[in-house]
Amino acid sequence: MRRLVIYALSLSITFALAAGCSSTQKGPRESVKPTPANISGAWASACTDPGNGQAFRLMFDLTETTWALDYEAFSDAACAVPSITVHIEGGYELGVASTAVPGGREGRFDFGKKTVKPHTAGAAGFLAQACGREGFAAGTAYDISAGCPGLGAYPMSACPSDHDVVLLDEQGKLHFGLRPQDNNMCTPDKRPTARGPTLSRR
Repeated sequence: MRRLVIYALSLSITFALAAGCSSTQKGPRESVKPTPANISGAWASACTDPGNGQAFRLMFDLTETTWALDYEAFSDAACAVPSITVHIEGGYELGVASTAVPGGREGRFDFGKKTVKPHTAGAAGFLAQACGREGFAAGTAYDISAGCPGLGAYPMSACPSDHDVVLLDEQGKLHFGLRPQDNNMCTPDKRPTARGPTLSRR
């Protein structure tokens, strides 16, 4: 389970087109410049099985100033049996055009809250090891703002933001950056240089 969680978080965390989208849409082969207005809404990745019989899904909710992510890990390949949910939320800002990801835009995604919820006793036991503390129980969300090494979650005091890229592709799908294996995007020099998983409106 530890490998699944770290793998999935390294793909995620890690953000369409709203009703108020500009009427000057670009051609079908061009990406659309991401703005807070046209990325606002609810987005989801497909159920993704890394090949170990478990799976994960990313669920994003964006406004023009805030973001929220539910990273959902499952104990089956069909995303039917939930295991762990990591919830992260905060404010964000989009900056200049990305020089590394064509059509993308640099962004800073601040952390205001981080929690993790185990859905089974086994998941609660895993979190006790992953986060280095006891007291997890199924069905209860726990604050991990102080960090959880086994989940790749850095303390908010040392890592208050993710420095990411945001892209709307030719089909209007949303992408954030492809996260590094150590999940460290805490400073601008750690910003991803490639697009990450595909997110569709839900």
